[in-house]
Amino acid sequence: MYWADELATKIDKTHQQRVDDMKTPSGHAHAGSLRAIATHGLLYEALRDQGFDVDFTYVVNDMDPMDGLPVYLDQTKYEQHMGKPLLQIPDPYPDTPFFNEGFRAKNFAGRFADEYIHAFETLGFKPQIFWSSDLYKAGLMDEWVRKALDNVEEIRKIYFEVAHQKKPDGWYPIQVICPVCGKIGSSLVTGWDGKEVTYECKPNMVKWAVGCGAVGKISPFGGNAKLMWKVDWPSYWAVLKVTVEGAGKDHFAAGGSRYISMEVMSRAFGLEPPFGFLHEFLLIGGAKMSSSKGNATSAYDFSRLLPPEVARFLFVRTPYQRAISFDPLISTTIPELFDEYDRCANQWFEHGAETDFGRFYEASQLGAPSREKVYLPRFKTVATIMQFPNVNLVQYFEAEKGGAFTPAELRILDERTSYAELWLKQYAGEADKYVVQRSLPDEAKTLSDEQKQFLNGVADMISGQGYSDATTLQERIYELTKTRGISSKDAFSAIYLSLIGKTSGPKAGWLVLQAAQNDKDFVLDRLRLIH
Repeated sequence: MYWADELATKIDKTHQQRVDDMKTPSGHAHAGSLRAIATHGLLYEALRDQGFDVDFTYVVNDMDPMDGLPVYLDQTKYEQHMGKPLLQIPDPYPDTPFFNEGFRAKNFAGRFADEYIHAFETLGFKPQIFWSSDLYKAGLMDEWVRKALDNVEEIRKIYFEVAHQKKPDGWYPIQVICPVCGKIGSSLVTGWDGKEVTYECKPNMVKWAVGCGAVGKISPFGGNAKLMWKVDWPSYWAVLKVTVEGAGKDHFAAGGSRYISMEVMSRAFGLEPPFGFLHEFLLIGGAKMSSSKGNATSAYDFSRLLPPEVARFLFVRTPYQRAISFDPLISTTIPELFDEYDRCANQWFEHGAETDFGRFYEASQLGAPSREKVYLPRFKTVATIMQFPNVNLVQYFEAEKGGAFTPAELRILDERTSYAELWLKQYAGEADKYVVQRSLPDEAKTLSDEQKQFLNGVADMISGQGYSDATTLQERIYELTKTRGISSKDAFSAIYLSLIGKTSGPKAGWLVLQAAQNDKDFVLDRLRLIH
């Protein structure tokens, strides 16, 4: 059973549901972060398909402080902003257009949130977007700020009981934005009188930010302050009426933020915590992946690496509790993913969602898929054939299909050609690259006499009849293997070895014919092993 369908059965259908996810835009989002939004998005779609009254939201945590500086930014330029809320930090790429020009805040947080939102919307996940700064500034968080401050002793107990963290007397789960230096990461709230908090902006409270030393009193409402994460999280649940939200296993570790937040929700806020689930991570290539090499390290890069449906399939096929290991630097990774996607597609065309594989295909689509069967050209074959510029891809695959392509099939071929070009450029191994060798490949010098005689027969065939139809030539070559008594494996590998120095390649009829159309004498000499 598809994991999202199964998970949906555990959720109460009797009232409206809201699935939520959130992230801090502290830099280029790593591709692995897509596991969270995809898991929530696919669960939302499964709930919707099962008839739930459900919506899907996403919170951009732009009030969080800059507590680490990405290595790809100017360290000197941004050091002064350490500790400030992300929305108060300048956009690092002011001359680069936003994907969503409607963003009302062109700042550091907006820049990286825009990139990440564009990536997951490309994959078909389109939640309603909320910005934490908007929620705070509009006063929507005020009630929960007050409850957190009024119930601080209970929250201290929760930290101790759940995580064995003893918070000192006078500790409050909130930080103000210092009105002098604008930093939030260095502020310490020391008191609460029911209207205002007292605070200190401490120079040495954290290693990554230097406070200005200001002290004073300020209202914690209307965006002047932000709750600390493990109290902030349940405040979003309360404000947005979130009923379903999962998290990575780090949040579900013993004493982790999920368990503290649940207790705060129920004991300090008096509300039922949302249904939760632990999802695993997406691991992209391990240490071998490098942005300097142009590999898919960011969510944005990943969103351009595969067609949206194939990228979604990666998340659909793997249960949410299991880690996904995806390494495009292994040359077989992407072609094998396409092959598996195609197998599920054919199950859908034959049986619909009655089989798990068919349901996987259905859930991978950006919209409702048609049951009308379409021909899917194998990705690896597309990548092979396109390396021979004289081969007409449409003609080649129409011959494989046994009929003319529909407009939908032409679009699929065009799409796969585009992604195959990217794969060949960045991820294919040398064994995946084919070119007719102008000099006799060393590998061909080991051909047996039987193979050489067979190649002479192929040369006689094309010399005498001048085939213009690759399909017919392919059939004649196959018939020649029978009359010469040579195995098809030895026969076809002899053709490939003599022309491209490999034991396999595109259909031999196409390879021989296209090479002959370029230079027939060259091909005849090569097949007769004259060198």
